[in-house]
Amino acid sequence: MEKYKQNIAIEMRKRGFSYSEIENRMHIPRSTLSYWLKNIKLTPEQTKKLNDKRTEVAKANALKKVSRTSKMIEEIKNSSSQDVKEISKKELWLMGVVLYWKNGNKSDLKKGVHFSSSDPDMIKLFLKWLREVGGVEDKEIRFDIFIKWSKTSKKNSSDEIIDYWAKVTGFSKEHFSNIYFQKASKKRESGNGFLRIKVAQSSMLARQIAGWIEGLKKTNNL
Repeated sequence: MEKYKQNIAIEMRKRGFSYSEIENRMHIPRSTLSYWLKNIKLTPEQTKKLNDKRTEVAKANALKKVSRTSKMIEEIKNSSSQDVKEISKKELWLMGVVLYWKNGNKSDLKKGVHFSSSDPDMIKLFLKWLREVGGVEDKEIRFDIFIKWSKTSKKNSSDEIIDYWAKVTGFSKEHFSNIYFQKASKKRESGNGFLRIKVAQSSMLARQIAGWIEGLKKTNNL
């Protein structure tokens, strides 16, 4: 019986099966296979077949790992997102002030309130903040679109970009007449550029925001 199994193992090896495949199919210990097959020489074609199999297995395992990781990330995101409840006005106030602080506009008081981002969610959040915390009406809000072109940029048309930002903000397309074209950096730029929100006659609100930022610094010893 052992000789019979040995002959089958040898035949399988000659046909290009890997040690793992033979071991799994015949349930023979790897040490025994190594002894039986140590003198079996493979042809270049058989060697190539084995290498191709190893590559396929490695790719399949990599895809499985990516899939498992993606699934785990989604589960964590879904779980943690449920920890967030409806934000209070005070929480919204703090979020907007910190967001504006990060945007780097705190010292530009004469030009009033303006906020720029290519992130549609950041734009939505700041518009919410302007209305609910700043008491700003939609008729006071203006928009500028800045488009950076480079060889690697996704070249959307101006109409497509206006449609995009109109959908993001909920404002009609007539509010996006100011479009500025800029030279892009080496990094890949967003195909929809970035949006600048401006508030008419908002120097007083700008001073308030600057004061809030200073207050946060002092209160937290920053």
